[in-house]
Amino acid sequence: MLTRFVSGLTFLLLMATGLQQGMSRAEAQPVDSGHALVEMVANHETVTPGQTIRLALHLDLADHWHVYWKNAGDSGLPSEIIWDDGIQAEIGDFVWPAPYPQPLDSLMNYGYEEELILPFDVTIPEDASGEVALTGTASFLICEDICIPEDAPVAVFLPVTNTPTPNADTAALFERVDSQIPVDFDGEARIDRSGDPWKLSLQSPSVRAAFDAEVEYARFFPEDHQILHPPVQPASLGEDGVTLSLQESPGMGGEDELAGVLVVQDVEGNRIAFDLVAEPGDVMAGTSGTAFSTSKAAGAGAGDSAGLGVAGLLGLLGLAFIGGAILNLMPCVLPVLFIKARSLLPLAGSDQMGEIRAHGIFYAVGVVVCFLAFGVILAALRAAGETAGLGFQLQYPPVVAALALLMFALGLNMMGWFEFGSSFMGVGSGLAEKSGHQGAFFTGLLAAFVGAPCVGPFIGAATGVLVTQPVWVILIVFATMGLGMAAPFLLVSLFPRLVSALPKPGPWMERTKQFFAFPLFLTAVWLVWVLANQAGSAAVAMVGIAATLIAFAIWILKSAPQGKVGRSIAIGSAALLILLGGVVVPLALRGSTGSGVDASGEVTASSGYDDVWSPERVAALQEEGKGVFVDFTASWCVTCQVNKRTTLHTSSVQNAFDEQNVSLLIADWTSKNKIIADELAKYGRAGVPLYLYFPKEGGEPVILPQILSASLVIDTITAS
Repeated sequence: MLTRFVSGLTFLLLMATGLQQGMSRAEAQPVDSGHALVEMVANHETVTPGQTIRLALHLDLADHWHVYWKNAGDSGLPSEIIWDDGIQAEIGDFVWPAPYPQPLDSLMNYGYEEELILPFDVTIPEDASGEVALTGTASFLICEDICIPEDAPVAVFLPVTNTPTPNADTAALFERVDSQIPVDFDGEARIDRSGDPWKLSLQSPSVRAAFDAEVEYARFFPEDHQILHPPVQPASLGEDGVTLSLQESPGMGGEDELAGVLVVQDVEGNRIAFDLVAEPGDVMAGTSGTAFSTSKAAGAGAGDSAGLGVAGLLGLLGLAFIGGAILNLMPCVLPVLFIKARSLLPLAGSDQMGEIRAHGIFYAVGVVVCFLAFGVILAALRAAGETAGLGFQLQYPPVVAALALLMFALGLNMMGWFEFGSSFMGVGSGLAEKSGHQGAFFTGLLAAFVGAPCVGPFIGAATGVLVTQPVWVILIVFATMGLGMAAPFLLVSLFPRLVSALPKPGPWMERTKQFFAFPLFLTAVWLVWVLANQAGSAAVAMVGIAATLIAFAIWILKSAPQGKVGRSIAIGSAALLILLGGVVVPLALRGSTGSGVDASGEVTASSGYDDVWSPERVAALQEEGKGVFVDFTASWCVTCQVNKRTTLHTSSVQNAFDEQNVSLLIADWTSKNKIIADELAKYGRAGVPLYLYFPKEGGEPVILPQILSASLVIDTITAS
């Protein structure tokens, strides 16, 4: 009897031990990745061949840390599982719970705090036997004040039996995530892209009923980047549905469907989410009409660029005015200003105050009109889905070539090689006869045209905000920038005492005029250098030929005989040469590429840099444990070139890069490049320079000021 009892007890103990070992093998213990407990769970303990079951990646996050949705928003990365080789089961995609808005300064991200459960289907092979092993590595980016890429091994081992056994221990977890998964949209959704902003029209009784509650916020989370993420999304209600206003993301808008999740949350934290796909079309009747206000706009206060407010707009206008005024000190603008100033000097001390004021007003109008034209073009490009910034006019080789030739001709004029009158290149005697008003206007146009790219270092970040603003805000800001540039000359012309303080005309004027020809020649050389980077050495040769033709045309005019026939022939020949040199040659440069980009428009490598920038290259270098410093630059950006020579390419900074294991990458925007333009817009910039430092440990980049110093760069890369 005793022997039987001992044997039976031993058998029971062995069975219990086996069951315990089987259970521990089926459900691996959570792994601490550093800031999250990570595990993979199944809704079944045992499975049968051909059965489809559910698994889930479960992240239990540390306090105040968060991870990201499948579209992370402005920054971040979604979680994933990297499966081990040899898995025979058919594994489905994650089913994502409805995300939460995560405002960060001027950015808007989408993700989760506290916990993330990502369920997915798994189909067991028809020929499965023994045990099905599902193993891999969970990889995710987790952030608080900094972002850290973390990973952890995950595994589930499922015995194959004749009868499946549900897992009671994980039932509550799957029920919890099922309540967070968006429901299918039960109506019709359309996206109307015909205006600004876009209109997301939703005709659905369920959606309309959701807005009858005391709503804290309502937000559409897109699956891609067709819309800007930070702006609030004003809602308008109708009897049959709701319409949301969405801000288009410059350069990212499409013509096809717009997919995403609409989340409506009430003041008690209850949420309902709808998974929808909007087809292109007009706003549907019955989905708008009554403005809807919530107790809180999701993410408001974080990059709310749908409306600047009075204080924000005034601050932006102030920066625009100051930036415009500083342009008068730029080396590419100063010689052009002298062209206008020398037309006023003969009037100094005279009683022709009306004429002086007219000069100033017409000059200011020319500057403002040029800046308004820039604003209109930028708004039009934005409406067309393009991304452009300050200095876009110098991204086109024909424009750069024409400007170089114009500076060359102006220099010859100021050297006294030929005279077209005292107004802007004269362009015939008509302008001189009209007191130079047209000359003043066109001088303003020219000064603004060549000076606009230099404004970036002073208000580049501010103008980046404009991509999210209505057209009228864009035009007001650009007009204010023009007023700032015109202000010094306008003040001198409007106040007689300031004009009388100017020196009296004399021989010094001719010497000064000739002196300013040399900065014009240097400006022409600079533009030719920009052209070489854009279109190659052949373009430089073509511009040299064009300059020779223009000089030959001027010589023909100066040497023309006095007879009517001979002079007519000379004028006709000169006009033909000027047409060939000043128009035909620049137009022939369309589509040319040089050292900045290749034939397909991709940025190419440049001397003094470790590699060419791309988001993929930055990620690869960080995976190697390197820091990454990115220089968003352009040949036509004067500040970029100064920073390069005085800071980035100095021995002290280069040595610091080597010591700190930091790679210096170039993003060359000399020629038009959509990828770079979109990246600038992502960081709220309308132009270059932009300097980003990506720390070795990952996370958001450090945005440096647009005026660099060696100590600033070294301190930045050594602090992380």
